[in-house]
Amino acid sequence: MLDTVGQCGDLGEIARRAGTRLASVERRLDRLDRAVGLPLTLRSRHTARLTSAGSRLLVAGRRFFHRVDLAARTHIFGHGPEAVDAPEVLSIASSEPLLEEVVEDAAALVGLLLSVRHEAPHRIAGQLAGYHVDAVYTWSLDSPRHSFDRATRTYAVLDDPLWVILPLDHPLAVRDTVSLADLRDETWVSETGPSSEILVSRVFQTAGLPSPTRLRVTDASVARGMLRRGDAIGLGSPTHPAVLDPSLVRRSLAERPHRTTSLLVDPTIVPRAVARRLAALIADRHLRRFAEQHRDLLHEPWWARWYTERTGILADGAPDPLADGAPNPLADGGPDQGPAPVPAEARKLDVTDLHLLRAVAQHGSINRAAAALCISQSALTRRIHRLERSLGAHLLLRSPRGTELTDPTRRFLHQLSRYEAEFRVATAACRTVDHPLPRGHWPARHATAAGLSGEAG
Repeated sequence: MLDTVGQCGDLGEIARRAGTRLASVERRLDRLDRAVGLPLTLRSRHTARLTSAGSRLLVAGRRFFHRVDLAARTHIFGHGPEAVDAPEVLSIASSEPLLEEVVEDAAALVGLLLSVRHEAPHRIAGQLAGYHVDAVYTWSLDSPRHSFDRATRTYAVLDDPLWVILPLDHPLAVRDTVSLADLRDETWVSETGPSSEILVSRVFQTAGLPSPTRLRVTDASVARGMLRRGDAIGLGSPTHPAVLDPSLVRRSLAERPHRTTSLLVDPTIVPRAVARRLAALIADRHLRRFAEQHRDLLHEPWWARWYTERTGILADGAPDPLADGAPNPLADGGPDQGPAPVPAEARKLDVTDLHLLRAVAQHGSINRAAAALCISQSALTRRIHRLERSLGAHLLLRSPRGTELTDPTRRFLHQLSRYEAEFRVATAACRTVDHPLPRGHWPARHATAAGLSGEAG
């Protein structure tokens, strides 16, 4: 119902698509509001639109049913632990504007449309943890140690050495390589890293030096402006947005500080082959941009060796992502692609039926489960049979001693419990964007977490 509201917004059309009357549509939307405890739609006499909470709940619901379907294919049909279908649009947050330059390559070569959201590095992990996006592109000064409640997988993009940006008239600008120790008393500008660390301070500490005495901490765009005006000196890298101006020079640092850029994805949404392909595209774009804009650094042997090693690793580990005729991981049938997808079906799993299946497993027989659920044995049997027909698989082992789940079904229901818990967490997060309904607006029986999945479904 929320999906239809988001698509058309006309109550009459929503009723037509749902095959019901207008009054029934409004009752169902009211019931959903009461179940969640938040206004999910804003309605007039003829129209309806989603609130911020409604939009977030819709995204969480779509993800929930996608993961349930994936778990069915994985555990019941045995098609492996990876998703076999790439999302048509991948929502990704990035701390680097350069990702915009990869959008067209990803669409042309991977068949993936990127919806890019830009965030400060220290806020980027929260976008993935809060289910706002399904992937993030970020950096760290060590190997990534992000901790998330949701499943994630990390793909290294590029080892990212840092240089210092100096005004052309700076006394040390005549050197090819400078030391951090010689720059400690300068006015520095720095951004805050993904773990809320100050980049420049951490680089000095890693080199065994105290932090600069004059340090301005700000976001990346303000830092670039200060560098261009010559108000401070700062750090740059092959992946960091370049500050190109005749009044500035780039100089290597003797300590060779570096950071690591990574792509973090939800593996149930983004298949391994697609994630690797996207990480390779981003790395290739960085390297090409470095060679175009910072060619003067390649005259130094250290940078020339770094560039050769990086481009060599890319060529050995994967085909050139931008080369003509490069194989598409979605079509080449390579080892990372996984098995062929199950043919798409019109089925839509009913979560209530899955709860009934769980009850049968818990009570050991359909008879005892029916009594505990206060429904007839024949009705419960029909529901279980309908679920088995929908999935095209046997879910229960029946014997004179009772009824138990098959091993694949048990694994599937275990995953279902995890996904339902994540869905409830995502639903609770909706309360941060809209105010809850007044306490007397809904009966207490609607506010239980157990009823949440069924109403949202």
